[in-house]
Formats: sequence, structure tokens, C-alpha cells
Amino acid sequence: MADSKSDSIIDGHFATNPAVIPLDNALWQYACQVYSQAGVEATLLNLQDEQGADINLILQALWLANKGIEWTSACIPHDYNKWVEEQVIPIRTMRRRLKTDWVGLHGEGYEDFRQQVKKLELKAEQYALAMLFVQSEAKTNRFREKDKKGSAFLAEKNLKQLGENMNILPEYFELLVAAL
Repeated sequence: MADSKSDSIIDGHFATNPAVIPLDNALWQYACQVYSQAGVEATLLNLQDEQGADINLILQALWLANKGIEWTSACIPHDYNKWVEEQVIPIRTMRRRLKTDWVGLHGEGYEDFRQQVKKLELKAEQYALAMLFVQSEAKTNRFREKDKKGSAFLAEKNLKQLGENMNILPEYFELLVAAL
């Protein structure tokens, strides 16, 4: 079933070393808390689908603002985009196609499989957030502290800088800031 002995599903259940990849970290916990707030999920998904925004980078920028740290492009690990392009986006595409092409056309019998793919997508997103967390923690001392005007001001500033990085106009983040 697996490609090689090192990918054995039975033997290791794809165990990870939490010392290397801290999946349950402060950024992940913050992301889960923010994402569950009323209106935030819909706003973030709209930014992703309509503007091409990276939700994880948005959550990282907000988390850093909450910590009084300015977001810069140095907050993105060098291999982050590769992970998103090769792992996250293909799984997301598969999940979305399953909903329309299989569950929608062939019935609910495929919904269980779609839910399993959805869990895998969430795990891939968690790995992406862990990469951002590790990069943020490694670079924290090099970021400029901007605590003077509060985290709301810094959140808007971080989102503006992130928008410039992703070619998204600042007004597209206004609904998100209002939801927070």
C-alpha cells in the first residue's frame, strides 16, 4: 500500500518528531481560536478564493501583531511556498473536486472519503503553520517591536505589508479586521 518501507502505514503511522516539527504550537492555537470567531472563516476563505490570499500567512501576520511584532517577508521560510504548492493546494483541489465531481454527482457514498481528504488538508495546513511558527520564533529577535500603538494598529500594518507581498489591496482585509 505504501511506496516504501519508510512510508509504512502500519509500522509507524507516519509519526513525526515534535522536537523538529512542533505541530501544536502557539501559532496553531492562535489560528484555531481566530478562525473559529464569527465571520472570520468566511472572510478568510473569500480572501483566499477571490484574491489568492494565503490564509496561513494572514494568520501569522495577525499572530505576530498580537505579540507586538511587525510582519516582514523574512517571516516566510524559504521552503514554505514549495510546501503550499506541492502539498496543500493539490490536497485542497482534490477535496473540492470530490465534493462536486463525486459526492455531488455520484452520491453521499463518497462523502466519507472526502472527509478523510479534508482531515489530510487540515494536517497539511498545520504543517505549513508549524513552518511559519518555527521561522517566526527563529527571527523574533530580528523583528522590530511596534507595541506603542497596540496590536490592532500593528495587525492592520502587518496585513498591509502582507497584502503588498501577495499583491492584494489593503481594503480586502477590512472585513477581516472588522471581524476580529
